[in-house]
Amino acid sequence: MAALNVAEFKTVLKAGQAKRAFELLRHGIRPEDPFVDQARVARLFRSVPAGELNLRPLRVGLLASTTVDHLADVLGFWLAVAGFAAEIYLAPFDTIVHTVLRPESQLYAFKPDVVWLFTSYRDIHLGIAPGDSAAGIRAKVADAVERQAGLWRALLGRLNCTVLQNNADCPANDPFGNLSGTAVWGSRNVFRLYNYELGASALPGVVVYDLDHAASLYGKRQWFEGRYWFHSRHAFAPDATGPVAASAARLIAAARGMARKCLVLDLDNTLWGGVIGDDGLDGIKLGVKADGEAFSAFQGWVRDLKERGIVLAVCSKNEEIHAREPFERHPDMRLRLEDIAVFRANWKNKVDNLRDIALTLNIGIDSLVFVDDNPAEREAVRRFLPEVEVPELPEDPAAYVDAMAHQGYFETISFSDEDRERANYYRDNAKRAELQLDFKDVASWLRGLEMVADVGCISSFHLPRMAQLINKSNQFHLTGTRYSEADLSRLAALPDYTVRYFRLRDRFGDNGMVAVVVLRQIGDELHFDTWVMSCRVLGRSLEEFICNEVVRIARERGCRAVTGCYRPSARNQLVAGLYERLGFNRLPADEGVTMWQLSSGTETGDLTTYIDRVVAGRTSQDGGHE
Repeated sequence: MAALNVAEFKTVLKAGQAKRAFELLRHGIRPEDPFVDQARVARLFRSVPAGELNLRPLRVGLLASTTVDHLADVLGFWLAVAGFAAEIYLAPFDTIVHTVLRPESQLYAFKPDVVWLFTSYRDIHLGIAPGDSAAGIRAKVADAVERQAGLWRALLGRLNCTVLQNNADCPANDPFGNLSGTAVWGSRNVFRLYNYELGASALPGVVVYDLDHAASLYGKRQWFEGRYWFHSRHAFAPDATGPVAASAARLIAAARGMARKCLVLDLDNTLWGGVIGDDGLDGIKLGVKADGEAFSAFQGWVRDLKERGIVLAVCSKNEEIHAREPFERHPDMRLRLEDIAVFRANWKNKVDNLRDIALTLNIGIDSLVFVDDNPAEREAVRRFLPEVEVPELPEDPAAYVDAMAHQGYFETISFSDEDRERANYYRDNAKRAELQLDFKDVASWLRGLEMVADVGCISSFHLPRMAQLINKSNQFHLTGTRYSEADLSRLAALPDYTVRYFRLRDRFGDNGMVAVVVLRQIGDELHFDTWVMSCRVLGRSLEEFICNEVVRIARERGCRAVTGCYRPSARNQLVAGLYERLGFNRLPADEGVTMWQLSSGTETGDLTTYIDRVVAGRTSQDGGHE
């Protein structure tokens, strides 16, 4: 066990400090710690008042053909670490198909946000014999995948949920030994083919959990323990519970839009060995000998994160002119200044610099992961910015990559062109913030951006990004709705619904798709069913532009008013006053929910915006543009 002081935990909890008690738990246990410790922490966690932790509610249905009661208990704790107050429904043992296919089953009454189909290789019945042909094997694998797909379709057709589906954990032992992994009919090759086809066949709303990789990381020889299987049908060794629960929790968090967005890096002894201000460009360790190669490898891993959309920032106590020199002149630097969205090298405390980085990027402080070799700096950030993830960094730089990758901070369930460009979007955002300093007022700055918006309907090309934006947005999300690609396609086809996306570009580049609205006509009113927007474009009059667009749609539909709903959550206080700012009038509503309405009549003037609208390949001024 890491370093849990149970007596201190109980004292803090008794004093009414729920958040501090929870922090003691989460920093006192590691996923790889034994099951007895996992179970103990899970039990202690149940004594913490979850309502005081600002966790996001999450309902999880766990369906398995094996014993997973122990997993459910531990999963609840690791989901809390990921930001969720989880309520878990555990289906009766070995009733996956029965539970999914019966509409009257308790699962559907529970209405889960996530359904985890916890299967193992034992659930995949292929009937392949030694010597079977490749074509016959492919057909049998396709049938097995289709059986799983049938369950997915049933779930997605009845629930607005994410389906988590295990792949096959290839067993360690096989009577054919090495041949099992080389012959086309060998069980290892067949399970590998099944896993590939399962992932390739995953429907929108389905996330494949790589159970085989989890088993490999744990160790295939230790993964399966016969005594637990034959006695109580445990699919894996109890001590693997922590790694499985923690990695699944991170994957669920990614599917629900809770993954981290930005990696903030110290410099000296983090990106290179030595101190640039003392050792100079020729004296730092980078690219040669063992230590230098280790720092280069870490930079390469960081650069790969940037290429898949993670934003990079620098936070270093240094003279800026010295801190920039390796990026500009050292031949073995894998990272360059253009890879860094925000560069803060000064003598301010790092807590304030981290706040400034989040503000500059217009993201939540809880989107940051901070990496620093100095234990004192790490502890200061943990104490004053507990929302920031601060991993322990080993003394040996050769272990940096493993230490960071093991944490899974940047888990993802998809990858798109928008993801590829996301880091550049944020880098350009920082340039826009710097440009603002050159103008005397906000209006001049906004005009200087020369912004143009593209408004479009749903399409197969834009659909994945639209669903991703809805499911990942938390701060600028007025209703908290979550829709899969299939949900959006279905709604867009209904006559009373309108679905639109908004892209924004300016003099610095293309921001990509930054907003989605789902509108529903009810009588003579047009309702905001969903309105999400990327916070990186907040404050550029896009909110006003979108409101003008929605009023225009309402007029075309003959609606007398536009109605909006705000459902408060732990993370969307940012938009609590949005409708009021846009001129909506408040209506009576249930406690905790506010309803707002704006007339769409001709007496309603367009709101001021500084964005031009793309129309049939050209731009036209929005009615409220000054």
